[in-house]
Amino acid sequence: MSNILMTFVVPVLNGEKYIGRCLSSIQNQNFQEGEYEILVLDNGSTDKTVEIVQHLGIDCEILPNLHVSALRNHGVLKARGQYLAFVDSDVEIFPYWIKNGMVAFQQKEVVAAGCFPTVPSNATWVQKAWDLHQCGRQYFISMKPIAWLPSMNLIVKRDDFVAIKGFAEELKTAEDVDLCYRLGTRGTILINSGMEAVHWGEAPDLSTFWRKEVWRGLGNLQGVFSHGFRLDELPSLGYPVYFLTVLPILCLGGVFDFFKQQFLIVPISLLFLFIPPFILSGRTAWFTKSFAQLPQLFVLYLVYGIARAYAILRSLSSLKMK
Repeated sequence: MSNILMTFVVPVLNGEKYIGRCLSSIQNQNFQEGEYEILVLDNGSTDKTVEIVQHLGIDCEILPNLHVSALRNHGVLKARGQYLAFVDSDVEIFPYWIKNGMVAFQQKEVVAAGCFPTVPSNATWVQKAWDLHQCGRQYFISMKPIAWLPSMNLIVKRDDFVAIKGFAEELKTAEDVDLCYRLGTRGTILINSGMEAVHWGEAPDLSTFWRKEVWRGLGNLQGVFSHGFRLDELPSLGYPVYFLTVLPILCLGGVFDFFKQQFLIVPISLLFLFIPPFILSGRTAWFTKSFAQLPQLFVLYLVYGIARAYAILRSLSSLKMK
C-alpha cells in the first residue's frame, strides 16, 4: 500500500510565466517529501513550460487538445495519494498549505477543502476589486461550509472524487462548480483559510476580465444539465438573465424615446440595469469594510453581468446549432 498522503495534480498550457513558481511552492512545503507527489499534465504547450517542469525534476505528461477537466481526471488515474490536491499552474501556495489543509479533514464528514486565493501585492485595481469579491464570499471565517470552491486551490478525498466519477469532461468551464455540487451530496465542503495561496494569473485589466468571464460563463448552462439547477446558482445565472431581459427594453426604449422626442424610458431602463451591480458592490463593500472601493466594484460587477449575459447567448446559440 502507498504511503503517499497527497497527490498534487497540476494542469498547464503555455504556463512558462508562473509554472516554476507554482511547483517550487509545492516542493517547499513544510511536510515530509515522500508523503506527497506531483503530477503535471501539459495540454500541448509550445513555450518553455515542459523544459521548466523537467528542470525542477518533475515528470510532465503531455496530453494535447483535452479540456482541463479531462487533464485532471487523467492525473487522478495515476495518483497514489489518499487525497487529491488540485492546484493550477499560476497559483503559488504557502509553505504550510498541506498541514493546514489537512486540519479540515479531522471532521469525518468533510469531503473537500480549499479557499479563494488572494492576488499579488502589486495587483491592479481590477485584481484588487475582484479580490474583495472573493473575500466577501469567504466572510473572513477560518472554517465554514460552502457550496463550491475553485479547483485551482482545492483538496478532495480521493474515494469521494472517484465515487462521483470526477470532473465532468464535457465541460470546458465551470467544471469546479459542477464537481463541488456533486461532491456536496456526499459530505461537507469547507472554506479553509489556512490554505493560503496567491493567484498570479488573475485578470489584470477589464479587457482580460471580460474575456475570462465570457469563457467561464460558457459552462454555466452545461453545468446545470450536469448537476441540475440549484438556488445558489441564481447569482451567476439569474443576474445575466436579468441583463438579457433589461437590455432589449433599453434598446426599444431608445427608439421609442427618439420618435416621441422624449427622454423617459432610457433613463428608467438604465436605472434597472444598474440595480444589480449597485446591490452587489454595496454588499461586498459592507462585508469587507472597503467602501472607498465602491466605484471599482460597481464597474467590475457591471462588466461581469454583461459578460455572463453574452456567454449565455453564445451557449444557447451553440446548443441550437447542435
